[in-house]
Amino acid sequence: MEIINVASDKFKDKQAEICGFLFDLLRQINTLEKEIFERGEELKRKKEELGIPKHQVGPGEDELWDEYERRLGEIVKPVCTDKLLKKRYGGSYGSPQKYAYIDGECKANFIMKTAKKAVVETHFSQGAFQMHKFVLKNADDKWLVDEVYYGFESDPEKWYADSIR
Repeated sequence: MEIINVASDKFKDKQAEICGFLFDLLRQINTLEKEIFERGEELKRKKEELGIPKHQVGPGEDELWDEYERRLGEIVKPVCTDKLLKKRYGGSYGSPQKYAYIDGECKANFIMKTAKKAVVETHFSQGAFQMHKFVLKNADDKWLVDEVYYGFESDPEKWYADSIR
């Protein structure tokens, strides 16, 4: 991954700390999402073997969703603001994982102009050229993810509000 540091001179040295924190969080989310997806696929296979229609909930599916939401909450609650958590989390999982690009071919911009706020924009391709923007805020010397957005390289000025996952 290439990180372009466009922070103000007095904050350029914060890149490793903030990007490291954010990318570690995204990797944790990826790991959980991958596990839950694989287990969900196994439950789908079992449901098919039992002859249960695809549109009906099969054995273990509700419990898997509950587990996913609980475990994702354990990851995100300590490091996200209440504002972001109110947008919900744990409502979807898939393959590739939402942040699978983090350890692949992607570019990030690190932007920081004040001691209380940092922005990390990621640019990647997963079927289409896409972007994520993470707004982090410093609360009591602890970085928290405050806002998440997604967008498309075809319209780089347009951002859509998103949840952490």
